[in-house]
Amino acid sequence: MRNRSKVVVIGLISVLLGVILLAACSNEKNIKPEDKSADQSTDQSATTADPKRAATFNVLFAIATDLKGLSLTDNIYNRYIKERTGVEIKLESPGMEQYYEKLNILLASGQYPDAFMTDDSYIAKMKQLAADGLLEDLAPYINDTARYPNIKKNMPADAWLPVSEGDNIWAFPFNRQDGLNQVVYIRKDWLDNLGLEVPTSIDEYYKVLKAFAHNDPDGNGKDDTYGLLVTSVPTGTGGRVFKAAFDAERYRIVDGKVTPPEILPEYKELIKFLSQLVKEKIMDNEFPTITTPIFRDKIKSGKYGMFVNFWHLASGNEIPKEAMDKYTAVELPLMNNGEQAKFKYVSTNRHYIAIPKQTKDIDRLMDMFDWALSPEGTKYTYLGVEGVNYNMVEGKVVKEGMEELHILSSIYSLVKQGNVTPEVQTYMESTYAKSVIDNLVLGNHSGEIDRLQAMLPPFADKPNLDKITIEFVTKAVLGNIEVDSAWDDYVKRWREAGGDKAIQIWTEWYNANGSNVGE
Repeated sequence: MRNRSKVVVIGLISVLLGVILLAACSNEKNIKPEDKSADQSTDQSATTADPKRAATFNVLFAIATDLKGLSLTDNIYNRYIKERTGVEIKLESPGMEQYYEKLNILLASGQYPDAFMTDDSYIAKMKQLAADGLLEDLAPYINDTARYPNIKKNMPADAWLPVSEGDNIWAFPFNRQDGLNQVVYIRKDWLDNLGLEVPTSIDEYYKVLKAFAHNDPDGNGKDDTYGLLVTSVPTGTGGRVFKAAFDAERYRIVDGKVTPPEILPEYKELIKFLSQLVKEKIMDNEFPTITTPIFRDKIKSGKYGMFVNFWHLASGNEIPKEAMDKYTAVELPLMNNGEQAKFKYVSTNRHYIAIPKQTKDIDRLMDMFDWALSPEGTKYTYLGVEGVNYNMVEGKVVKEGMEELHILSSIYSLVKQGNVTPEVQTYMESTYAKSVIDNLVLGNHSGEIDRLQAMLPPFADKPNLDKITIEFVTKAVLGNIEVDSAWDDYVKRWREAGGDKAIQIWTEWYNANGSNVGE
């Protein structure tokens, strides 16, 4: 009995100690960084005093590329970054299809990676994580220009918009140099054959396209050419040049409410203009069936005078160079108010890196980000490791005989600034001809961020609203319905299908955050 009593007492003591330890661990886990006691400050100041101290971060990242035999956790690229910054990045990737499922499981279980990749589709979820106090606010680091001199200086200000709320910034962008990627291509030989100048206004564009369609610009004696080539959505690729010119891309405040362009008078005028192009056989009426492969085949056919597409199409990598050499990239039309039209974009970011609040040594990860945005880091992001992926010979990049740059090189940077500086142009000229880089520069000049749309909270039913718009536009442009008489019914249907709810949500957000937004 005595022995049995001893066992019971010892068991009770063990349980009690376990409860005490568990409570202590729980309390420590729930302490926020700003709540940690003063007796920890000595240790923290000791670690932050050395900005080059070694630090390792496990980063969850969606990778769909062939690794070509490279180790995901130990390769030339992460070793180089560790050598330059003291920071080691260890990537884990469940692939693309399972990525967000894996991320959500980890977050729900409290097994946070040190950092994780997100894209625009995950921003709503990311901001909810932030509201729950689970993400680090990066604004204090970004604004610390003494320690991080390259971040605020080199990252385009608009890149932060999608991941900002008030004064908070919840993720770090990988900003693309070609995020403003669209240019207008026009047949320069047809302009010469018909004695025409590059058009500038909407009216001049219309007259040139009409001549391309009906004045035999290729000189074969047949009526077999078109002025404008568009894909299945006429207000998208192709027709987007006029969407910008009619100022029908921009979100704006109308009667105190955030209003998308799809229900505004400018959009109505755009549709009427495009329907006129189809009616006069200036635009191919087969556009509803024109997918990307068909679009490229039609360019190769040599029967289309103008289209809108990516700046790098002129390289000849996707479409034969002999076909693309007939085109030149030009400015968008002037709008009716005389201002230069510009394509509107929601974001120029490829992805974002979010950091959980419980991650240790966040300042060291930000040190690495600052390096990635420095001149040295930017050079690495574009070219890789000198002596391995390239050499510099008399100020020029030489890649002959060097190891091919793997996409993991830029992935290990995690973040990037997308300014097309003269140095960046030089790096890119090792891959593209200068004439193609000139198109990239024109694309950057021809586009801008729609700042209001970039900051709006996502609306779950937006795809359904877009479907209603596309159906109406397609029918109207084909001439199956008359735009003026059908417009009010379309707008009513759009509003009842969730449009009014979207406007309400966006307007409430704008009224709370509008002081930080410039239209």
